[in-house]
Amino acid sequence: MLRSAMAGLLCLLLWLGVCAAADLTKLEWSDCGSDSGLTIHQIDISPMPVVVPGDLHLTINASSTRKQLNQMKLSVHVKRDTFLLNIPIPCLFHVGSCTYDDTCTLLATMQKENWAGIMGDIGRQIQQMLASVGITTYCPAVVQSIDLQDYVLKMPAVPSILSWFAEGNYEATATAVDTATGEQMLCLNLKLTVKEKKEPCTGWLCGRRRRSQH
Repeated sequence: MLRSAMAGLLCLLLWLGVCAAADLTKLEWSDCGSDSGLTIHQIDISPMPVVVPGDLHLTINASSTRKQLNQMKLSVHVKRDTFLLNIPIPCLFHVGSCTYDDTCTLLATMQKENWAGIMGDIGRQIQQMLASVGITTYCPAVVQSIDLQDYVLKMPAVPSILSWFAEGNYEATATAVDTATGEQMLCLNLKLTVKEKKEPCTGWLCGRRRRSQH
């Protein structure tokens, strides 16, 4: 169970890192009704705010008492927090508030179709990260625990086709449901802040801008 659930969760975390009121200085997360056989002990992302493009350091510690789980459906609901209201984020190019019908093949599909021009590499990085702790198959999955400590992932720049995702504060709810039984296996709420990396201004025009500000 843990392999397919974690694959879906990692996709969500990294997508928020690309796309994601005061800025948060630490990832906020809470369990909203996961199965009693799955326990998330720790999730952490640094730096916070997440800066894109740039390095993202990910820590996840989780354990399971279930023997195995096969296919799951992952549903993600994302909203952007603003001063006035929370704005729901739609699903576009398989990114946003989307439903993924098969967590068993999710990483392979991401790499094959390369959603939004960036998710192929993100899927590849997640696959390599899971392999680093001995996880190479996802369904059926027999994993008792997963312990990822400060794993570094390369976050890409936000592509132009997702320009409507601006830097800011984002909140997401992710649920994973067993396709065969309809049981909810995973439910997590996540809050984080995203900042775009600002390149230093150089050249004669920058000097003119600085002078005009005084």
